Amino acid sequence: MSNMNVADESAMDLGVFLAAIESARHAIFVTNSDGLIEYINPAFSQVTGYSAQEALGAKTSILRSGVMTAEYYQDLWSQLLAGNSWSESITNRRKNGELYEAWQIISPITDEAGRPLKFVVIQEDVTERVQTERALTELSQEYEIVFTNTQDAIFLLSVEQESPDAEVVFRFLRLNATHEELTGFTTRQVRGKTPTEVVGAELGGELCANYRRCFDSRETVVYDEVLDLPAGRRTWRTRLSPVIDAAADRVVQIIGTARDITLEERLKNDQQFFFEVSPDLFAILTPDRRFQQASPAWAPLMGWEPSTLIGHLVTEYVHPDDINSTIDALSAVNEASPFGVFEARFRTQGGEYRWTSWNIKCPSVDGMIYAVARDVEENKRLQARLIQMSTVDQLTGISNRAQGSVDLHREAERVQRHGGKLSLIMCDIDHFKQVNDNYGHAVGDEGLQNTAHVIEKQLRTTDFFARWGGEEFVVILPDTDRDGAVVFAERLREAVETTRAANNIALTISLGVAEYSPNEDPERDLLSRADRALYEAKETGRNRVCVAS
Repeated sequence: MSNMNVADESAMDLGVFLAAIESARHAIFVTNSDGLIEYINPAFSQVTGYSAQEALGAKTSILRSGVMTAEYYQDLWSQLLAGNSWSESITNRRKNGELYEAWQIISPITDEAGRPLKFVVIQEDVTERVQTERALTELSQEYEIVFTNTQDAIFLLSVEQESPDAEVVFRFLRLNATHEELTGFTTRQVRGKTPTEVVGAELGGELCANYRRCFDSRETVVYDEVLDLPAGRRTWRTRLSPVIDAAADRVVQIIGTARDITLEERLKNDQQFFFEVSPDLFAILTPDRRFQQASPAWAPLMGWEPSTLIGHLVTEYVHPDDINSTIDALSAVNEASPFGVFEARFRTQGGEYRWTSWNIKCPSVDGMIYAVARDVEENKRLQARLIQMSTVDQLTGISNRAQGSVDLHREAERVQRHGGKLSLIMCDIDHFKQVNDNYGHAVGDEGLQNTAHVIEKQLRTTDFFARWGGEEFVVILPDTDRDGAVVFAERLREAVETTRAANNIALTISLGVAEYSPNEDPERDLLSRADRALYEAKETGRNRVCVAS
């Protein structure tokens, strides 16, 4: 039996509690009733940039961003002084002047009479999540604009199947405005209904047969169909694309895009007139993939006069990296499988390449291929921009924290699976607030860019480099032990020290080094140890390298 008494147990519990607060990833601080800071945990310094020496005894107003209104703070203090807790998102300012978003919870500690004595504040830095949500909101808005304003009829179907052997049920979820106008149906009329319930058993069965082809193949299906609907008889070129739930490994929705080609069908016997009026890039290709005919739209959109294309192989104008996929798509269409779709970069008359999306058809045994291409360059740029926004730091051009975290976890998993070494360097620009205060944020930004460039030049091709926040960077060193990482860190320190930034400013960095242990969490443990070593380097004089135990 243990001889530990109640006091000992209480002391131990308090020690565990304090250790948990000290190692927490969220910023935690305690103020008195006047708002003077009396305690901070290490995460507070990581989030705000203020050391314990700078923060303790200071008012919480050192974090004010100027974004929140005076009424906000009046309401906050009236609630707290009344003994109530407060939880809400807030925009604060770090020591270096950078704004950050935080979700904070403030809880009062009261006396027996209910009067607040102290306030405990917990803040979670949600800056990157807020930025990502804003980017996704902007993308969603752009998608909604396209969905609402496109000239194609778009519809969304849900796919229901209770078991692998059960019947597949398709139900309409949404129609865009063009679909409603051209078909005579509204979203309100069809939402939640099956095709049979909307258009009857015969036509509904034909629609479901095509939907089932998309469901079974799990690939895009393109076909022409003639439909008698409330708005009249029309001929449609319909494209069905499956939406696959990766976790469940099944098709859960189908996105349908239908283009009204009634006019095209009417003009089939007057092909030249059809070519003249179409805004898309039309072409007829011979069985050996040469242009036999091209529509006038090739001139304004791609710079090629139609007559200059005749007789040339279509692959002469396709980007070298896209030639094989183009040939594969053109070779796959035949009388039995007459439709095909592909994307390729096409060379303009000016020599640049633009992304194009192709629909091709080979309807007869003569092997002639009828092709319709559309310029989708802007869509591709939007996709590339969104990917860049989510992975690249916009100021320095290196990886952002989200991508750096992905790289770190991937390399840690590699060590766990295959062995080897992995080290991490966390570095921070010394006295960076003084640069911003003395020279302005524009010069400070140039200093950040210059430091990132200097460090990046020292890296090996196998290393990873990310801006972790503010003036803090992380270098991930695969196949490197602690001693090697220390040597590498000294090289980085010397490179920055001997390079001048904007306005001939001499910057230095402090660095913390830690070697990864396979039994630890890479972000919670490895980063924390490197950060503590960095903190030691800054506390013992800066412009030096310290190593985590």
